[in-house]
Amino acid sequence: MSRTHPTEPAPDPRFPFPHTPGPTRCRRDPALFDLDLGDLSGDTKEAAQQRLEEARRSCSACPAVTACLRWALVNKTLTAENVFAGTTPGQRHALRRRLADRLGPDWVDVLAARDQARHARAEAARHTPLPVSQARIVDLDRELNGPLRLLPQLTAEEQRLNRSRLVAGLKAA
Repeated sequence: MSRTHPTEPAPDPRFPFPHTPGPTRCRRDPALFDLDLGDLSGDTKEAAQQRLEEARRSCSACPAVTACLRWALVNKTLTAENVFAGTTPGQRHALRRRLADRLGPDWVDVLAARDQARHARAEAARHTPLPVSQARIVDLDRELNGPLRLLPQLTAEEQRLNRSRLVAGLKAA
């Protein structure tokens, strides 16, 4: 929900904005996520809180919530307002502080280096065959357990549980 202006800095290219195959709730209904709790814009505090809870519920069911949170944390100037990945600006500030405490003041560079290393390992794995001993283990696993099944879509209860975990994590921040 960023309002990009020519004077605003560009997003960090190492962390692209998350994309999904279909439109997400924030793309279909951006006004729901355009919420600054300090400026209620005619809403009562209760109405603003309800909008925030609805935005958080939408985020908890989104397939891009993790990538969205990472993007929002890295691009501080672009996410100074509104709800991103179910978080408010204050919650994102607290999360950035925790990341800086854990990874150091250059935590964004640390995350970018970790991502780059992960992508390099994944790319190498695609082009490097498994050793015979590991290939045997994979074959045995398939023989005993059948082919790998795709995970089913989250049920409403699983979405509720994920949302409660997200809220608990944000409160702990």
